[in-house]
Amino acid sequence: MAPYPAQPIKGRQRYSVMMDIRKLDAQNWLTLDKNYMDEHRVRTQLLHDKREEVLRCLPESIDPCQEALEEVSDFLCERFPNMFEMSIQDGRKMVDNRMTGDKFTVSGRDTNEGLTEALEAAVRLTMEDLSILMMNEEGEFYLAASASLFPTGWTVNQRIGWTISQLHGPVPLWHQQVANSVSKFLARLTPTSPMERSNFFVEIKGPNENLTEILYRPGSLCEKELTSPLPSDILIRRERQTFRRLPRTGAIVFGVKTYLTPLDELPMAELDNLAKEMRSWPEHYYRKRVGDEKTGNDKEKNERIEV
Repeated sequence: MAPYPAQPIKGRQRYSVMMDIRKLDAQNWLTLDKNYMDEHRVRTQLLHDKREEVLRCLPESIDPCQEALEEVSDFLCERFPNMFEMSIQDGRKMVDNRMTGDKFTVSGRDTNEGLTEALEAAVRLTMEDLSILMMNEEGEFYLAASASLFPTGWTVNQRIGWTISQLHGPVPLWHQQVANSVSKFLARLTPTSPMERSNFFVEIKGPNENLTEILYRPGSLCEKELTSPLPSDILIRRERQTFRRLPRTGAIVFGVKTYLTPLDELPMAELDNLAKEMRSWPEHYYRKRVGDEKTGNDKEKNERIEV
């Protein structure tokens, strides 16, 4: 499976907080690549070992989570028919993952089975982390459910129920520069106008870290101090973030696909652009992007920019 192309580093020479939203090609809402099985094993392990940290659903999110599973299953079966198949068994709609052997109930499930099963099934099928955003009585979107297995600087159990403003509280200039635009963007999003954006971090991996430890980063992006990391120890960690409004419940599905590229595999043009961008970063932003643990400032260390 050829990878969906990650957005290149643009080489901006002036730092600013921006949404940088673009139209999403609906045919590529969810993507698969050669890392599917390796990452599936990591996701399965995290859902077993760190379930409370990576998967939480508030009671009001049960219907949107169910709708998200239906949308994910229908999309994957249509887009990747060699890997996913839909069937009806005992009056239930089932999705069969031919790669992993997993089979999940899509519809016809008993609501007493629990609140997390639908969203868990969805992220066991995809390579994307998925979250559900719902609007509260004050008209602000909040994190109503999330299966975020590959986080950077946070865990789901810490932030479930937080509003968009609270989620971005530590991000310098976010409230001044883009808060109003983000609120308008989310409110205007329609089921027929999915959108996407990209983000990247610089991650330094430890000498013996496995794929789980590299992808699951609830603290810093540099868990073990390396005084002189090699280029192969430095990873460009990109996120493709997607936004899609569910047609029935009106909630928003926020997806995050993580890509890892060793620095020594980055094309020269992108290396040049990375250097240009890093020169423009303020000190606080630089520490966040490279996961510097020497500040001792957890709030600063855990900052994260996303819409």
